[in-house]
Amino acid sequence: MNQKTLLVLGAATCAAVALTAALQSSRADETRPAGTDGRLLPALEGRVNDVRQILIEGAAGAATLKATDAGWVLAEASDYPADDAKVRTLLLDLRDARRIEAKTANPDRHGRLGLVAPDAEGASSTRVTLSDGSGAPIEALLIGKQRTSRAEPNATQLGVTPGAQYYAMPNGGPQTFLASGNLRVDARALGWVNQEFLNVDRARIAAATITHPDGEVVDAVREDMSANEMVVRNVPEGMVAKTPSGTAQLVGALQRVRFDDVRAAGSMEWPEDALTTASFTTEDGLRIDVETLQAAAEDDPSRMVTWARVRAGLVPEEPAEPVEAAGDDGSEGAAPQEGPTRAELQAEVDGILAAVDGWAYALPGWKESSFRLRMDAVAETPAEEATPAPGAEPQVPLAPTPIQLTPPPATEGSGGGI
Repeated sequence: MNQKTLLVLGAATCAAVALTAALQSSRADETRPAGTDGRLLPALEGRVNDVRQILIEGAAGAATLKATDAGWVLAEASDYPADDAKVRTLLLDLRDARRIEAKTANPDRHGRLGLVAPDAEGASSTRVTLSDGSGAPIEALLIGKQRTSRAEPNATQLGVTPGAQYYAMPNGGPQTFLASGNLRVDARALGWVNQEFLNVDRARIAAATITHPDGEVVDAVREDMSANEMVVRNVPEGMVAKTPSGTAQLVGALQRVRFDDVRAAGSMEWPEDALTTASFTTEDGLRIDVETLQAAAEDDPSRMVTWARVRAGLVPEEPAEPVEAAGDDGSEGAAPQEGPTRAELQAEVDGILAAVDGWAYALPGWKESSFRLRMDAVAETPAEEATPAPGAEPQVPLAPTPIQLTPPPATEGSGGGI
């Protein structure tokens, strides 16, 4: 076979391979579901700002986020303000999620990808439904298992964070996809709100008074602002303050206070004969009142929940004594004011009220005692000395027996000197 023949056969072989590849590509295009490339939720690309309601359903329940003129709110918590930044991030993450490849369209195989209804037994999926102002759906997405790539452990060791990949089914399916993007959606209702509702630094607290509905009062003052405890000023006769006094929880009561649940305060009854009021004042004149009551939990009547509502204001100013101006002899006048001004304190009060007014908060069990402290937690009755029985001879304490020290035996040549 000559060289010319070999060249002809080689060209023919290359042409056949190219034709086969083209046919296979054509068949793949015919069988590939539409939209395997591009955005996972294409309708959302130009309609992010049209979304006015987000329904998130998971195994633990549902969270309904609604857009209002004042921002996003959580419907399951009496329209309590939601975290606007977190909601916005969710919408952008859903918009930017992309399809990597098509997966099964057989409903019998959806379970392998975790793509089952969120309320199914053992489900770990999350469904997100986006609607406009009229309630019409814009996009819907069922999010299943996260895919773990075999390359991820090595990539982590090299300091590379691979993009997250999830199995997803848009708009009810049945076609499923492997998608890339941040699709880890928080299905907890309270995960969409800031659970911290009050924060006054412990370093500022100067006094606290707890008044119980039965008339018992615990009145404590922080005589030394650098101390971690207070001095109880109304220890009853016959009792003494504990050591430590147990008032450290009053000092930190208002710092980073979080709730386990929240609802509109007007949806509850607040009978005066059931309220315990904890009043805190700061060294600079801020006053915070926390009223608490206990009610049976809705999901378990045998469990009691402590609910709190908060009020804020300023301690009345005491008349300032007149101060002479600086004299000609060079004497100094009034010292400059330390700490926040009255106007700054009022602005702080306004900010607190804007956040807490009209709301009732379920306190964590470990926190409730800071607002419902009883006298027996900070004072005790001293132990009485034993009294001898009538006719018994008084016991005389034994004198201590002197310790006998035996000097070491003298050794030859010892002289006692250095």
